[in-house]
Amino acid sequence: MTSLHVSTHGRVSRLVLDRPSALNALTPETLEAVIEACRNLSDSDVRLVVLEGAGETFSAGADLPAFFEAFGRSSPRKVADLGRRAAEALTDLPQISVALIRGHCVGGGVVLAGACDLRVATSETQFLIPELDAGIPLAWGGLERLVGLVGESVAADWVLTCRRFDAEEALRAGLLTRVVTSEAFGRETETLVNALSERPAVGLRATKRQLQQLRSGRYDARADADALLAAMADPEAQALSRAYVERKIRKRS
Repeated sequence: MTSLHVSTHGRVSRLVLDRPSALNALTPETLEAVIEACRNLSDSDVRLVVLEGAGETFSAGADLPAFFEAFGRSSPRKVADLGRRAAEALTDLPQISVALIRGHCVGGGVVLAGACDLRVATSETQFLIPELDAGIPLAWGGLERLVGLVGESVAADWVLTCRRFDAEEALRAGLLTRVVTSEAFGRETETLVNALSERPAVGLRATKRQLQQLRSGRYDARADADALLAAMADPEAQALSRAYVERKIRKRS
């Protein structure tokens, strides 16, 4: 039984961390499955990738006993690097990605969520980066990713103190895109997912490339002209542009 459930419906693919009895703790096999799923999605026509956890928790972080066991079966360094590869696989997706976070988001779960383009959590979600309490540093490129999202001071506080922080603090710091009550979470996130999946493919891909280039320091605004011309020549984007103009005209009438 796989610890990652992958499904595609129309323009949306969902990657569900599927170990609810273990609070979706991340095993080496889970991370390998994330890497493989992202590889398969890269050449697909899917427009949006959703990462979430089964049950009431996003992820309790790395399953340390599973990693210690895997160290004895394979190259320890290769196993230790799986989290970085999984996070980068999510970041490198050509599709926009959204992490839907409920319950607890811990350690490596924070790293995987941070690798997505958007992060939405319930108001009751609790975050924790406990690696130093467990005697290990935050790995998988997690510190660099956190600093990019929330700045060095906040990232250092969370990582060094190993203290719990809530969704509102995560939102203020910039880790989260938005916070939604538990009662409204399913409805509002479904509305968000549907809206994003209806955006034109050419525009979504161009925006994802811009985000990736900004994160890596390779952004060149001169390339925006090419992206704009490509969108203006795209039939789907043209139809949306016409509909947008017509709505504006009717509104003024």
